[in-house]
Amino acid sequence: MVKIRYTVEMAKKIREIKVPVKGLKLEVRARPNYLALTVYEENVMQYEIDKRADIMEYLLLCKQLIESYGVRCEIEGIKYVNSKKSAPN
Repeated sequence: MVKIRYTVEMAKKIREIKVPVKGLKLEVRARPNYLALTVYEENVMQYEIDKRADIMEYLLLCKQLIESYGVRCEIEGIKYVNSKKSAPN
């Protein structure tokens, strides 16, 4: 099995794509058979609906770019889990 790698060239090309909002957290993670573009629900949901659409377009552009290198790519969201437990009434 060929190990999937996120190369320096891919990283440079991703950085050339204009990020639609300040503060967007995007990680590229190597999975056994593909690269994952990982975003965090809490981070994305802080933006207005129009900006969320722009973020999705940005993610799709990044996905297409990675796939242009012949590497499978998926977009993964990390669900927000509130670690604070509400006080009983």
